Amino acid sequence: MLKPAPLLPALFLAFPLAGADTPPEWSRPYPAHRIAANVCYVGTADLGCYLITGSQGHILVNTGLADSPPLILAGLRSLGVDPKDIRVLLTNQAHYDHVGGFAGMQQLSGAKVWATAADARLLRDGGASDPSGMSRFKPVKVDRVLKDGEVIRLGDLSLTVIETPGHTPGSVSYQMTVQPDGRERTFLFANLPTVVMPLDSPKYPGMVADLRRSFARLKALKPDLWVAAHASQCGLAAKHAAGRYEDPAGYARAVAECEADFLAKLRSLPSK
Repeated sequence: MLKPAPLLPALFLAFPLAGADTPPEWSRPYPAHRIAANVCYVGTADLGCYLITGSQGHILVNTGLADSPPLILAGLRSLGVDPKDIRVLLTNQAHYDHVGGFAGMQQLSGAKVWATAADARLLRDGGASDPSGMSRFKPVKVDRVLKDGEVIRLGDLSLTVIETPGHTPGSVSYQMTVQPDGRERTFLFANLPTVVMPLDSPKYPGMVADLRRSFARLKALKPDLWVAAHASQCGLAAKHAAGRYEDPAGYARAVAECEADFLAKLRSLPSK
C-alpha cells in the first residue's frame, strides 16, 4: 500500500556531502517516476536507485551516495511511498556511489540489507576490503547473503539473482517479470562490468576470469526493459523524456561496448 512519506528527519542534515571530486550529476536531483508497472526511479541524475513496489512491502535497489537519502526521500514522497514500507535494500555493486546511502536508508526504513557473499564483506567493513582501494562508506549489517540463481521473494515480488562479478567481486544483476500493459516483459537491473582497476592487480587475481564469465552471462540475457547502476549507462533520461523504456537492442549494444573496452584493456597488458 502506498502511503505519504514523512517529512525529512533532521538526522540526514549531518550526513557527509559528496566529495568535490565526485561528478555533479551524482548529487543532482532527478524527478522520481514510474518506469514500468511496479518499478520506479528514485535516484539522482546519474546514480540509479530503483524502487520495486509490492503488496507486502517494497524493495529498493541502490541508495547512491551518503548524501543521497534526502533526494531519495523526496522521490518517495512524490510517489506517495512511505519509506517504512521498504523491506529490503539491494545493490548492484558495493561501491560508495551506490551503497553510501545504505546506512541512512536502513536507519530510516528499518529495511534489511541483502547482498552477495563477496559484496557482503565490503558492506560490513565499509569498503575497507575493496580491492580497488577507492571506495569507503559507513559499514552496515548484512541480514542475508544471496546466492547466484536464487529467487528473492517478498510477497508478490520475485527477482532472480544473477552474479555478474568483475566491477566488484560481488557485483550482481537482478531479473524479474513485469506486466506494464497486460503482457509479460522481462526487466533487468543490470550491473555492467566496467573495468575500474588494473586487470593484473594482485589484489583481485580472479578479475579477468570473473569478467569473462559475467560478459558471457549478460550476453545470454535478452531483457525487454533494462536499467543500470548508472542512469547514463542505460540512457535513462532520454527514455524518460520519450516515455518508452523497452530497449533490447540498446542493452545488447551497451554490453558489447563494455566487453570491447575490457578486451582492449586486456590486450594492452604487458606480456609476461
